[in-house]
Amino acid sequence: MSVTLGGSCTTFFTVLMLRSKVIELFLMTLGLAWSHVYCRAAEVEVASVRFAPARPSINTSAIWLESTVVLHVVPPPDAPGRMLSRVRVQLWVGVESPPLNGVPARTEYYRTEVECLALPSGRSEVRFYFPPEWVKRDQLQGAPRNWAVELAVAGRAVPPTRAASASTLAEPASRRAFLTAALAAAPANDGCLLPQYFTPFAQEYPRNTVTFVRRESSFAPTARASP
Repeated sequence: MSVTLGGSCTTFFTVLMLRSKVIELFLMTLGLAWSHVYCRAAEVEVASVRFAPARPSINTSAIWLESTVVLHVVPPPDAPGRMLSRVRVQLWVGVESPPLNGVPARTEYYRTEVECLALPSGRSEVRFYFPPEWVKRDQLQGAPRNWAVELAVAGRAVPPTRAASASTLAEPASRRAFLTAALAAAPANDGCLLPQYFTPFAQEYPRNTVTFVRRESSFAPTARASP
């Protein structure tokens, strides 16, 4: 009886150890998978966004509104040349205008995008501009109330960081509502918010201007990473 019991115990512990190994292997695989997803999501992120008046050197009397999207880039180890290729940056802006001369208050939505050819590791800056006529008409000298940035790498949407939205859109539901409204209304204002290379600022920042894939944007629907 004792021998049989001992054999049963040995079999029981052997099975238990095998199950433990299987569970351990499963958890390791799951951990690697999540690590891979995290690394992919961390390839590029918005570090900050700044809005400020700007004057081009060729016409200092014209005041534009410059938006600088600062990106933090960490290319994957196997990236060609250790650079991150085909990074798309979309900027969405909502401008609230107060009532004036009997005209009720309104919100205008704008959008623009660029595709960066390849970004090195570290910091990169992407700039967009509202022209002086728009600045004068809407009397906006600083950051608009609502704005959001969306990123994609080779067509794959990148989850947004907190820095990718105005403070008014800190809640995921607020960001979603803003983007939904902007997607519906912004096409009416296409061409008002310009990439750097379509403005007099094209040569203003020779040391920290990235190379863009130069083409007119179609604004085709993209996969949304926004929560």
